[in-house]
Amino acid sequence: MSVNRIEQLKLHSEVAELISSKTKSIFEALVQRNYADCDHMFAVLLIIEWLGGVLTAFLVSPTSWEGVSSNTHIHVMLSIWLGMAIIILPVGLAWFYSGKALTRQTIAVAQTLMTALIIHLCGGRLETHFLIFGSLTFLAFYADWRVLVTATVMTALDHIVRGVYLPFSVYGVTYPEPWRWVEHSSWVLFADVFLIRKCVLDMREKLRIAEKQAQMELTNQIIEEQVIERTEQVKQSEEKFRNLCSSVPTVIFESNADDGWEVIGLPWFQLTAAPIEKGKEWWTLVAESDRERTLDSWKQAVEKGSEWSQEFRIQTLSGVTKWIKAKAVPLTGKGDGKRQLIGTLEDVTDRKNAEENNRRILLMNQRDDFMAMLANDLKNPIVGANRILNLMAEGKLGKLETEQEQILTKIVEGNNELLRMIQHIISVYKYDRDSDIRASEHASVTSLIRDCAAKFQQHADAKKVKIELHLSESGDVGILGNSESLRVVIQNLLENALKYMPVGGTISLRAFRQGDRVMFEVNNSGSFIELDQRNKLFERPLTGEEDGSGYLPKVGLGLYMCRQIIDAHRGDIYCESDADGTTFTVSLPHVTSKETSFQPS
Repeated sequence: MSVNRIEQLKLHSEVAELISSKTKSIFEALVQRNYADCDHMFAVLLIIEWLGGVLTAFLVSPTSWEGVSSNTHIHVMLSIWLGMAIIILPVGLAWFYSGKALTRQTIAVAQTLMTALIIHLCGGRLETHFLIFGSLTFLAFYADWRVLVTATVMTALDHIVRGVYLPFSVYGVTYPEPWRWVEHSSWVLFADVFLIRKCVLDMREKLRIAEKQAQMELTNQIIEEQVIERTEQVKQSEEKFRNLCSSVPTVIFESNADDGWEVIGLPWFQLTAAPIEKGKEWWTLVAESDRERTLDSWKQAVEKGSEWSQEFRIQTLSGVTKWIKAKAVPLTGKGDGKRQLIGTLEDVTDRKNAEENNRRILLMNQRDDFMAMLANDLKNPIVGANRILNLMAEGKLGKLETEQEQILTKIVEGNNELLRMIQHIISVYKYDRDSDIRASEHASVTSLIRDCAAKFQQHADAKKVKIELHLSESGDVGILGNSESLRVVIQNLLENALKYMPVGGTISLRAFRQGDRVMFEVNNSGSFIELDQRNKLFERPLTGEEDGSGYLPKVGLGLYMCRQIIDAHRGDIYCESDADGTTFTVSLPHVTSKETSFQPS
């Protein structure tokens, strides 16, 4: 015999045992409920029979006992007290111990005795004997043939005893035949044959009903268990799917009939900062410049049931712009009507930004290379011109007048300033390419500020602008860096301050030690810069231009170059402005005075 066959037989045996056990349980419950219902029925019936006996004692007994000679008082008392004595025990058992075998047997005895009492009160009339068969029929409702046996035995005993001592109360005659009880008992036995058969059939019917109910309940139980198991499996699958969707960095969505999306909560919220209901109108999050293209491609994919792949920008509810890569595939392979798609959304902002940054870096490198090449090429003719001018100033090309020498000197100084500016452009190029300080030295910030202020003094006097110095005389304001680059920063800040300072203003320069930092400030008392303009001052390629109330952007490298230089020195530069003026502050790492030996010429 195969293993599968053995397993099937074992399963069949187990099912049969379950059905048998369940059938027995249901059958016992049905029988017990029937016993209890019959007990309650007989409790009511016995009370009704007792009341009927009392009524009979008042109405029938006086004329049915000995004709004109009767004793009403004895019958009334008999019906009341003897009837009560007969029913009180079975009624109590029926209400408090219903369904018990003792209760059924007690009720059978009590029903037989109440029947005998009623027959007695009616003077043994023949019609009253039919109550015996009625009682047997009622007792057959129990479907317990043992109850009928008890009732039959009690009926026979009643007829024997009363037939001997009170024949008139049972047969309605004073001198009945000696074996008349046998005739009455025989009719009772005749009825018992059919009633007992009925009890057996009732029990079989209850057993059949119990078996069917057991099979149905077991089937329903198996089905319910399978449904519960499948439902739990579905729930677990859904839970796993949702957990997977929540744990992956991509958003999983499914389209609906209105071109909207049904999305999972957490990744969608992280991506868009929008509630999941927003997915039903996802196109409202798409950037306006990408919306038409994206939505058209989506609709075509839905209508054709084809794959969809797009990259577009979205504007999150928090105001952030992100690049999204979307992919979707159709759930069905049919080619008619709209198709349902399922897909993913991935944040590719970093990749897009990296690509854009790489492109910008390439362009900036190309521009910077061009600027460096141009600056180097510009130096050559200026250097050559200076050599000729120096020869002329020295008189090697002919004697010059004093006025001509002064003019040549000015031209040489201008060329030198132009060379210095070209060198600054080359420096910006170097700082953009490499922020490390290639040639560092110890320098005193106070000395650099004094030197720069002296060079700008003539220009300040011409504009009637006062330059005030507030410098620490101690040697604790030294820095480590490129002194010429820092000189460019100070000169640029001073030049801007003079440029935007009205006539009669004051420029204050301060240098001091603050903790482990060296600070110097250039304050312009005559200009105010708006906050949004201040945020752009150090960006390439912007500088400042005063227009009544403050600075306006234009092309230039001044402040941007300052920031690049300060960044290369691991420092900070920032601007503060209010109604009292504008202050540019530079913060640099400090070097002790013992280490500071540089003194600019």
